[in-house]
Amino acid sequence: MNEIDFVYFNLSATEIVVDSIAGLPPWASPGVLVPSHAEDRLSEKSATSYDGPVDVPASLKIVWREGGVSHQAELKRDDLGIPAKIKKSKISFTYLGGDKWRVKVLDK
Repeated sequence: MNEIDFVYFNLSATEIVVDSIAGLPPWASPGVLVPSHAEDRLSEKSATSYDGPVDVPASLKIVWREGGVSHQAELKRDDLGIPAKIKKSKISFTYLGGDKWRVKVLDK
């Protein structure tokens, strides 16, 4: 079975609302991310699919609101080490604050 997990963390000091992640399926967007102090199971927000694989375009565009202000970031798939086709993987997105995101691919 192709289980794909997208997990999200917010290590900034403020709550953010992720409006969309262009390039990923709509179900993969996490919505509200509250601040946390660690990237652990207790503070993660996740979206899981068992229908994989998921095709990933050359770039992803994350649009979010922080303090009522809209922000966006474009992330290049090759720079992140994300394969063009995700299957049986865990992808971690961490908002670091200051418009910075960290993405990790974790094999299952």
